[in-house]
Amino acid sequence: MMRVKHLLGGQWVDGSGEGTVLRDPATGAPVASSSADGVDVAGPLAWARRTGGAELRAMTFRERGALLARFAEKLREGRPAYYDAVLANMGANKRDAVFDIDGAIAVLRYYAGLGEELGDRRTLIEPGFAQMTRSEEYRVAHLLTPRQGIAIGINAFNFPAWGMFEKVATATLAGMPSLAKPATQTALVAYLMVRDLYEANLIPDGVLSLLSAGGRDLVEMVEEEDTLAFTGSADTAIMLRSNRHLITHGARFNAEADSLNAIFALEDLSAASVESLVDAVVTEMTIKAGQKCTAIRRVIVPDELLGSISERLVARMSSLKIGDARNPEVEMGPLVSRAQQESVIAGAALLAQEGKSLLAGASSVEFIDVDPHVAAVVAPALIQISDPSSARLVHELEVFGPCVALMGYRSMSEGIELVRRGRGSLVATIVTDDDAAFAETAVALGSLHGRLAQLNSATAALNPGHGVVMPQGIHGGPGRAGGGEELGGLRALPFYSQRSAIQATVPVLESLRRESAELG
Repeated sequence: MMRVKHLLGGQWVDGSGEGTVLRDPATGAPVASSSADGVDVAGPLAWARRTGGAELRAMTFRERGALLARFAEKLREGRPAYYDAVLANMGANKRDAVFDIDGAIAVLRYYAGLGEELGDRRTLIEPGFAQMTRSEEYRVAHLLTPRQGIAIGINAFNFPAWGMFEKVATATLAGMPSLAKPATQTALVAYLMVRDLYEANLIPDGVLSLLSAGGRDLVEMVEEEDTLAFTGSADTAIMLRSNRHLITHGARFNAEADSLNAIFALEDLSAASVESLVDAVVTEMTIKAGQKCTAIRRVIVPDELLGSISERLVARMSSLKIGDARNPEVEMGPLVSRAQQESVIAGAALLAQEGKSLLAGASSVEFIDVDPHVAAVVAPALIQISDPSSARLVHELEVFGPCVALMGYRSMSEGIELVRRGRGSLVATIVTDDDAAFAETAVALGSLHGRLAQLNSATAALNPGHGVVMPQGIHGGPGRAGGGEELGGLRALPFYSQRSAIQATVPVLESLRRESAELG
């Protein structure tokens, strides 16, 4: 088995004992192991704050962007090995692997481009000087400087590459060193990518560290100028957010948690737009076997379309080929582990208590090239909720796998209320052929959603996809989705920066403006 180590203090270190065994979810075979037992993390964190922070703050935005561009180019060369690692450690097919690996490279390139645009400057400044007193000579401006701590990124099991590098890219461009903590059970690809950057001598001292296992006490190590960005379950986000050490030290915290994302069909849809809706639901159910924080969990449609949409979904999902993704005919691979498999099966059974299952289940599925008693495979679940307004679990329980709940509504106000009962989501897709209706609905849903996407037959080819997070737009959501925001272009940089009100004479402020990039 490969040993997945940690990059700490500028060198590779290993823990004692076997640690956690990383397995192939299609075969159950061990592929790697990782241990953090006995590993010193606090010392390397202090070193990275001091060494990596100074290194990045000395660089201009253009130089930081160039560093990210070199990262992206090196990782592009290693893609075949990373695809294989995703398959072996996560059971994902090539499409799923591309979603993660190429997404990580794309984010690095995007933020590299932003660095070029920001140019030979090291700080940001907000536009305009505000007059505070009767005098026009003494004003206030808002300057953003890099925080002199470390950006700790704790990532979920489903995106070991993209989840890591979207945090690393923004922190690096802002001028903060990073400690990446992938979920141990799928840390193989994160390790391989960081290893390749290290062996190519592309990582300046302290700029990027990796902790492949352990990490439960990371929150107890944060200091005042650190940031902690977390992606994972809502329960873990609550635990971290309420940590006394984190609160006492005032370190910045950002959470991107699970959410009950919806696709919401408005009335009077064309047949082609109905088909676009069905395509979106099937895509979100099958990419990574539905193990995406942005996947569609609830399908909310007018009562008059309920029958036709359910028939189409049943037809598509019943014909899915599920099994070992090494077989090119397989459309959906296994879940990441047997534990995840048990969780999904149990969750789907709970949701079915509020309605009826429209698919026959695992007993009717002929899984391809796997032993269903060993592999973490599951059949897709489509559950029609009998009374969406009085139902509770469908608006509270997220089944993190290929499970979708289908609901009908009688009036527009009822439909909007059903979407909003998710209590905060990363994304919702609104399916309508009426542009004005989309805009009006987006306003009605905006306060509980981080992203709202328009979908119909005309936009289907233009929309990157319900579950696709692009670096140009924010990623995050209110309420149960964690209340945080990541990415969004320049919007991501203030999280890693300190905004200070600079009160001075106009010539001093003009000097600062010339030396800083404007944050428009």
